[in-house]
Amino acid sequence: MRASRLAVCLLMCLFGSGVIACSGSDQSAIPIDAPPPPPDTPSNPPPDAGVTCAQRGTLNATTALDFSTGGQAQGGVPANGTELTVTVVVTNGAQPVGFIIGQRNNTGVFATATGKAGRFEKPPATGLYAMDTDASIGFGIDFIDGITVNADGTVSIHPTQVALLDPVAGGSVRIDAWTPAATPGGTSTIAATFSNARFKGFNILANGSLDPAGNGCDILVPNLQFKNLRVKWQTASFPANVTARLPPPPDFAPWTLDGAAVLRAEIALDP
Repeated sequence: MRASRLAVCLLMCLFGSGVIACSGSDQSAIPIDAPPPPPDTPSNPPPDAGVTCAQRGTLNATTALDFSTGGQAQGGVPANGTELTVTVVVTNGAQPVGFIIGQRNNTGVFATATGKAGRFEKPPATGLYAMDTDASIGFGIDFIDGITVNADGTVSIHPTQVALLDPVAGGSVRIDAWTPAATPGGTSTIAATFSNARFKGFNILANGSLDPAGNGCDILVPNLQFKNLRVKWQTASFPANVTARLPPPPDFAPWTLDGAAVLRAEIALDP
């Protein structure tokens, strides 16, 4: 998922083993259970033996992430894209790791085929769907490191590791709310729940491509829910008669995101 496709960034911070969510001065607690993996023993060596993982383990959120006080994301067509895109970046303020939640119109979950949720302009139908991999991204997650929030408000990402949805194990996303339909200049509110999703860890090579061998820094997400994500759509007319087009292979070369909407929060992901 290249940053050039990112329409906006909703930033959050992960700290320590406890969880606090904050917007401005709000310090209300959001309990998120992230139990660590079983202890590593000589008879049970870690899958990432010899690798220092930026992130590894289980993220099981027992309370939804509530974006009602965190401002709104911007939804639009990237300069080099053809489909409306909405992106949320969740990052650790103490350790530059986190994950990207992406929504891309007319592909994957948001395709027009039978059994899919349909396009943003429909709006998408609520219900349970298979999560999308980066090869057919409509609605999906990438875990990533190297995220920095700059003093000028931009976000720089210089990743060395990434965890992508395992295409075999997969995962599910339930669209809990997506209303009203996207219209130029309008605002939609989105809620969704990811469940039983497994992500396979990879090192990122110097040229931005993935080392196909994998690094064992895998992540399991039994449950992760967000709600009240407001998206303000571009005022320009939406693309007409868009033909679904698959994105190119994942490219994780360094990039900088400008114009981010920022929500401060703290979430724990035990390694």
